[in-house]
Amino acid sequence: MIRSVLFSVVFWPIFVIYITVMCPFMFFLGPVSVLTSVYRPVTKWLLFCLREFVGINYKILNMPKLLDRQVIVGCNHQSTWETFIFSIIFDKLAIVIKEELLKYPIACVYFKRLGCIPINRSSPILSIKTLLKYGKMAHQAGRNILIFPNGTRGDTSTQTEYKSGIYALYKTLGIPVMPAKVNSGEHWSRRSFKKIPGTIVIDFKDPIEPGLSKDDFFHIFEIRMNE
Repeated sequence: MIRSVLFSVVFWPIFVIYITVMCPFMFFLGPVSVLTSVYRPVTKWLLFCLREFVGINYKILNMPKLLDRQVIVGCNHQSTWETFIFSIIFDKLAIVIKEELLKYPIACVYFKRLGCIPINRSSPILSIKTLLKYGKMAHQAGRNILIFPNGTRGDTSTQTEYKSGIYALYKTLGIPVMPAKVNSGEHWSRRSFKKIPGTIVIDFKDPIEPGLSKDDFFHIFEIRMNE
């Protein structure tokens, strides 16, 4: 618990100061520059603090081999950790986020300049329309798309229910979906302030090529996520 307190005391103030200082500069940066000059340094700071103060390391299995192709990354969501880690894996990335995050002034600037895709979770039909509209724009700009298909953070004991948004993107854009599985909830649970030392693993699965029906897609997606 003491180490968790030290992490929060050191990481979060520096995080807030950095993104506040960088905020005016983000109006002059495109999505790729925001990712590499703001998002990625913050992620490296997070990984450093987790390692040094809490004893949490990480490991990436099966590093994506399709970096010369655009992909949709579908990752399970257990903690804050996976909202950061993809910034050090992909140079071009559009992240699907909940619209509520745009209510915060500085965060609003950051997410918009990063080119995130905001969706209204209270309106499924509207969220799909928005997802496809901005998903097409991201695709045309040559960016990969990150989506958490279970919609919100769960824990390690939660049975995952995948939403239809990931299939809508897959069918509309006609690009592969790459499943990614994390166990971050075992070390940084959304239900507990205390962080548990160990290694967070993110495991990339074989991509699902375009052309499958909805039922076949989710069948294969679930199999690969459960491997």
